[in-house]
Amino acid sequence: MIKVQELDEKTRLLLERAGLSTTIISIRNISNGGNNRTYKLETVDGIFAVKSYFRQKSDHRDRLATEYAFLSYAKKVASVYVPIPYSKSDEDGIALYEFIDGSPITNVSEYEVMEACQFFKNLNQLPQKNDAIHLSNASEACFSIRDHLDLVAKRIVMLQKIKSACEEDNAAKSFIEKMSKQWQLILDKVNDLSVLYDIDTEHLLEYSNRCISPSDFGFHNALKMPDSRIKFIDFEYAGWDDPAKLIADFFSQLAVPVSKIFFDSFSLETLSLFDQADKLLARAKILYPVYQIKWCCIALNIFIPDHLARRQFANPALDVAALKKSQLLKAESLLKSIKLFTQ
Repeated sequence: MIKVQELDEKTRLLLERAGLSTTIISIRNISNGGNNRTYKLETVDGIFAVKSYFRQKSDHRDRLATEYAFLSYAKKVASVYVPIPYSKSDEDGIALYEFIDGSPITNVSEYEVMEACQFFKNLNQLPQKNDAIHLSNASEACFSIRDHLDLVAKRIVMLQKIKSACEEDNAAKSFIEKMSKQWQLILDKVNDLSVLYDIDTEHLLEYSNRCISPSDFGFHNALKMPDSRIKFIDFEYAGWDDPAKLIADFFSQLAVPVSKIFFDSFSLETLSLFDQADKLLARAKILYPVYQIKWCCIALNIFIPDHLARRQFANPALDVAALKKSQLLKAESLLKSIKLFTQ
């Protein structure tokens, strides 16, 4: 992560590369995320966002390269939905973007859901989609049912290894045991439904049925503009993926929940772009409870030492005990909500 005292110098370099004035009026930190810090930059040419990306040896993902490449593509095909990427410095791990002066979204209506649909459709329309062949696979991309199951199973195994150092850890271990039993029921149902829908769990999804995914897609990564337009942000995990996973993630993320009443309309609208829409919808229904378990696991990431270290780096004043309790409550609520599709 770039040092504060170096920020002015590095920011001027970004402005110069973007062909903008290097006269800085002010720059201030406005966000400390788990993986990055964002600064609001005011210059004589206007207001911009500077994003400084967290890097560590144990994390091999190039968050800067992923997000900048995705936004460069999205700028061509879905510009009304994303911030403009202006310039980047790979060596310093920072980038200059359009500043989005919007408000957080707390209540999701049909309007927001349909805007998300349109953003996805703009990204995946042919022939423009062919221009995205250079994008890498999304983080944790999966292209067979078996890969999806293995991905979640690995998360559960990792959580089963957490050590009990406090009351919150003990509560988490008890929950993980309960979640693991539910996971076994889901595995049985996945196998039954795969047979019903004639889906080979080992078969890799054809390239024509793969999608360009914003990844971590939801309204926790969106802002509403004064004119009600929606702007989506944060694409550090974006890339090629299974559209069924995008749908399952969209309805499982915890920060700004999306009602399940929109599941069918959202799925049918987004999958209308693909030749095998019916089979992809079946995959989405099969994988939905799988990804609800995954999001239970994601909620409990705070109990994993490496993840906790990143959170504490970004926020040294983090109340670990309070966060653990909060995340465990979210996981418990999600687990209770899981219902398996029967057809």
